[in-house]
Amino acid sequence: MAFKLAVLSIDGGGIKGIVPAMILAEIENRTGKRIYELFDLIAGTSTGGILTLGLTKPKENENEPEFKAEDLVDLYTKDGQRIFKIMDVKKLNRFGLKPLVKASKILFTNFNINMNLENLFSSKYTRKEKVQVIDKYLGETPLYKALSEVIITSYSTNLRMPIFFTSNHQKESLKSDYFCKLCLGYRMKNAAMATSAAPTYFKAYYLPSPNNKAGSYTLIDGGIIANNPTSIAIVEAMESYKMKMDGKGVHLSEILVVSLGTGTAIRKFEREIEEWGLINWVEPLISMVFSGQSEVIDYQMEHLLSKEQYYRFQPVYPANEAKVGKKYEYLSQHIIDVNDDMDDTSEKNIQNLQKAAKIFIETQDKKLDLLCEQLTNA
Repeated sequence: MAFKLAVLSIDGGGIKGIVPAMILAEIENRTGKRIYELFDLIAGTSTGGILTLGLTKPKENENEPEFKAEDLVDLYTKDGQRIFKIMDVKKLNRFGLKPLVKASKILFTNFNINMNLENLFSSKYTRKEKVQVIDKYLGETPLYKALSEVIITSYSTNLRMPIFFTSNHQKESLKSDYFCKLCLGYRMKNAAMATSAAPTYFKAYYLPSPNNKAGSYTLIDGGIIANNPTSIAIVEAMESYKMKMDGKGVHLSEILVVSLGTGTAIRKFEREIEEWGLINWVEPLISMVFSGQSEVIDYQMEHLLSKEQYYRFQPVYPANEAKVGKKYEYLSQHIIDVNDDMDDTSEKNIQNLQKAAKIFIETQDKKLDLLCEQLTNA
């Protein structure tokens, strides 16, 4: 079946973004085309938003992308540890907290809690290195210059509404009491910083703006509202088509949808959570909210779209003690010790993520072939 539109959605997931980056590199290799050429619209959240922007960033004064998908794998393998750089404890020492920090490390270690007092007074990671990495890849490129239409998700805590960074400047004029769309006057790096400002991990991103009464946006990670932005991608693509065709719409069945996850874990939390308090819950809760939202969207898409038009790629990382059911039997011979935490940038975990991605791509060979055939014939 010939589709009128093809859309791509990329989930959030921190360092696990290496997985969709490798899947996209495989798609580029099989089709012989760059990602921006294959899709009418690309939506991304958090690490998926950074990938989206990297894939559509043009070379200076040229109408072709600066990066291949395989180039963006380096963002994780070479720069991942820079992005997730621990806050300098010396800053806390200025407030006389050094003894408390030391005591908290001992206490939390004894109770197997992956946190210390530093994280209670500030974000887990400094933003300085992250800014430098994003500047390295995106520079000063204006958002509207993206080679394919992009939608990058974020959330404004001062306006209490979703913020969508879009490369389609016509959509800025679409007013709503429930969301806001930004384009002109903003750079790709603004969208990247906003969509990846995960609460507790990074500081919120302050963005001055003359476009609202507050004079600014205080922005956090898009995963809060749409860790899996597939439904947003579809709605935005339909809206763009209608604008382009002078009011003539496109039916849902005429859209090819590709949705890339960053991987999920069969990691169980048993009855021990009954005894958990605030500190125990912080990081697991964020992970559960992000992954749970992604799976709900996948469930909805499976029921709304046909198998011929919906491709969801979501590898599973089974914990060592987990039982692998039929749905994930392809992993039964390849149990790889992957930590599904979004910020585990250890050399071992990055290597294991790459191994898991390669195995997953091998198991999806026929599915990828069919997808690539549809994309090149669209």
